[in-house]
Amino acid sequence: MSDMVMLDIRPVEPKYRFDRIMTAYEDLAETETLELTVDHDPKCMYYALRATRGDDAFRFDYVENGPETWRVWVRKAKEKARS
Repeated sequence: MSDMVMLDIRPVEPKYRFDRIMTAYEDLAETETLELTVDHDPKCMYYALRATRGDDAFRFDYVENGPETWRVWVRKAKEKARS
């Protein structure tokens, strides 16, 4: 099991949330999982990662799916060894 990095973004002012979330993702080590807690569906993060990193670069799993609180686990995929 990986180490869990907890980020509850609900108290953060909305205009700063996306940057805070993406910074937390970028700072993840390969062995860490970001547990993100928000007050809305965080699908914007999923689509941003998919568009900028590709489908195979991360895992995005819902742990709690509303209606008042959403929690997701986000992990970077292990980099494949180059031959």
